[in-house]
Amino acid sequence: WIREPVMSPDGRTIAMATDLPDPTRSDVVLKLYNVRNERITDLGLSQQAPLGHQDPAWRPDGARLLYVRNDRDGAKGAPRIYSYNPSTKKTAPVTAPGYLHPSWSPDGRYIAATRTSAFGTDVVLLNAATGAELLRLTSDGDSWAPTWSPRGDQVAWLHVTGQVVDLRLVQLEGTAPAWTAAEPIDITTSAGLDSVSRPDWFIPADELPASPAPSGSPAASPSGS
Repeated sequence: WIREPVMSPDGRTIAMATDLPDPTRSDVVLKLYNVRNERITDLGLSQQAPLGHQDPAWRPDGARLLYVRNDRDGAKGAPRIYSYNPSTKKTAPVTAPGYLHPSWSPDGRYIAATRTSAFGTDVVLLNAATGAELLRLTSDGDSWAPTWSPRGDQVAWLHVTGQVVDLRLVQLEGTAPAWTAAEPIDITTSAGLDSVSRPDWFIPADELPASPAPSGSPAASPSGS
């Protein structure tokens, strides 16, 4: 398996959840692939075998790598977001059990994530340093896999109605971390999107902002987003 490969901001390292190079000796866990020498490094991070890791996400400056350590609480899943420091090679939990699908804000101070509960899954914003929940963007139990916009003023996620998956987006208003959220916008309707393919953002290079908007500053979406 090679799952969820993500390139580091400097373009040198791909983080991925994989059982390469020998699946008989490894579960699907977080490993790094050096694009220059083509070597795979197993970070040796703790895991609850055979559940492994998922959802790697580089901080925009490349100084931290978030991932999810899968676990169980009885028959229930108990995923937890961890942070790996490539410089010190140390890891630490960011959240309590029940969070997955982390996405960094452009300034690296906040995380959008999926919160799991007995009622389903919802999208929340977290303090990246403490893991504290700052704002719940949904409360329907049918939303997951958020992604932060490059300008830091919007969050998009997947939402299911019946068995049909669509894409939704919300505008963040006010100043971080005391945002308020506008009413969600349906980006697609009855599209039947793939529920395990996380959304992401693309902006043509000539339309990228020179730098991320200051944290919490309201800003219009770039054209082409």
